[in-house]
Amino acid sequence: MLQAELPVKLKSWLDVPTSLTARLKAACHGQFNVQVLAERWERPTHEEAVRLGLPPAQLAWIRTVMLRCDDTPWVFARTVMPHSSLQGRQRRLRHLGTRPLGSVVFAGKDVRRGPLELREVEPDERMLKQWRVPTNGRRLWARRSILEVEGRPLLVMEVFLPELAYGAPYA
Repeated sequence: MLQAELPVKLKSWLDVPTSLTARLKAACHGQFNVQVLAERWERPTHEEAVRLGLPPAQLAWIRTVMLRCDDTPWVFARTVMPHSSLQGRQRRLRHLGTRPLGSVVFAGKDVRRGPLELREVEPDERMLKQWRVPTNGRRLWARRSILEVEGRPLLVMEVFLPELAYGAPYA
């Protein structure tokens, strides 16, 4: 992927190494909030299971949210948490409600982000259609990485929505 293909306003968002939530909160001059679309045990996609090294039929706790500034959706996010990653103190990740995952995870000391994978997402991609993610008919950019929290993996995928990628004047 060529960096020149990225919208200028989006380049600095894709490589945030720590908490994207903290960066979004700082950029939102209104009310930052998390809209929970779903939190439940379900089967990860084949690709997600492979990336986490899970057997194909194993269930995981999957959290799907929209990160918003005021009423404007900025990021669509999906986190896949294997059962084995929700042991001990990490059990709390099943009960986040409207608290951002990043605020909880990056508050700890033992957090490592694996390499970021970037890709373009077509506006008609099944997952975006399923959750009625506002794409404005545009291809969007997404990033995905494994966060290791106390040595336990979580797969986090974030899709940067048009208002943040193209229309928002934030840095």
